[in-house]
Amino acid sequence: MKTIIIIFTVLLCCNSLSAQSKNVIDQTFYVNGKCDMCETRIENMLDVKGIKIADWDIETKMCRVVYRKDQISEDQIHQLLANGGHDTKKIKATDEAYNKLHHCCHYKRD
Repeated sequence: MKTIIIIFTVLLCCNSLSAQSKNVIDQTFYVNGKCDMCETRIENMLDVKGIKIADWDIETKMCRVVYRKDQISEDQIHQLLANGGHDTKKIKATDEAYNKLHHCCHYKRD
């Protein structure tokens, strides 16, 4: 009887983990920025519910984001970045948001 209970518990846990992993997206996309201050700002802007990992690379301008699609969408992530003054391929920051960046953070805009 104990064996059956243990097997049932293990199967239940595996099924639960499998369902959760289907909601987790690991995606990399371009975010325009220029310096270490940009890196800190970008990663801090993405420190919100639903985002597990946000890591922006200053050399490649690529940001790896691991997020739960049931809590935040890709479009919402791009909008967060644009609101903070950083252009992505999907959403361009407003001139007002861009101009609020520190002068050393003013990257060349497309």
